[in-house]
Amino acid sequence: MRVFSSFEKVVLAAVADIDLNRARTVAKEYGVTKTFTDYSKILEDPSIGAVSICTPTTTHWKIAEEAVDSGKDVFVEKPICDTSEQARLLVAKAEREGVKIMPGHIERFNPGVRRIKNLLNEGALGEIVLLFAKRVGRWPDRIGDVGVIKDSAIHDLDLTRYLIDEEPVSIYAKAGSLGHRYEDFAEIIIGFPGVKTAFIESNWLTPRKIRRMIVTGKEAIAELDFLSQEVVLEDASGVTKMESTWVEPLMLEIKHFVDCLLGEADPIVTGFDGLKALEMAELALEASSTGEVVHL
Repeated sequence: MRVFSSFEKVVLAAVADIDLNRARTVAKEYGVTKTFTDYSKILEDPSIGAVSICTPTTTHWKIAEEAVDSGKDVFVEKPICDTSEQARLLVAKAEREGVKIMPGHIERFNPGVRRIKNLLNEGALGEIVLLFAKRVGRWPDRIGDVGVIKDSAIHDLDLTRYLIDEEPVSIYAKAGSLGHRYEDFAEIIIGFPGVKTAFIESNWLTPRKIRRMIVTGKEAIAELDFLSQEVVLEDASGVTKMESTWVEPLMLEIKHFVDCLLGEADPIVTGFDGLKALEMAELALEASSTGEVVHL
């Protein structure tokens, strides 16, 4: 609500929350006149063109499908759905209905990720050999209806496809739970064509929050701190800290969604990307369960 309200071309029409007091508090803060406990009231309003779904993962499919059926364009937080089967149906339906759907893979909009993408496009790193991502910290303060792989590691699963720009060919994982209902730690190895490999470490156990990525190429190494957005490049000439200005990724993400709705931009992340990231998460869970490498 805060970010959407900052754009002149956006009119906030209504807010729905199962807690009516919460809905009214947020609506008052951002000058919204309509509040509901039943989200379907929003979908019934023909004057509303798009919806943002920021609900627990297990509710995404039902709400997003109904939104598509009502002809609304959809921004839905990651993961796009609870299962890849649901996501596949949702993406296909949105395409049939001519409705835009964008999953909230916010790290694609992190300025540091964009710098690394540019380095790769320019050939500054050479061919990727290894992509390492570390996303650890304590249990997040939100509803926990999925484990760390679908909730947290999925950011980096998506980024492996985005940065390597190829589809994975194999996935192996170790995961388990030391204190939560679902898995709270995972180590995932993803094979890509040729020598390219990705390794993802994710947990809800580490006392200090760490969000880091290292991309090793044949010519250079780039290291990113997702939180500070700083990128350090190391090549034969030495170590260089790249110039950077911190920008809120959520602001960039929502602006992009709005630009896509207005026809002013082509989507950086699509429903298909959300589906692929979710498929990879499910295969990591499968590999962890069987102890076998899953070949795609």
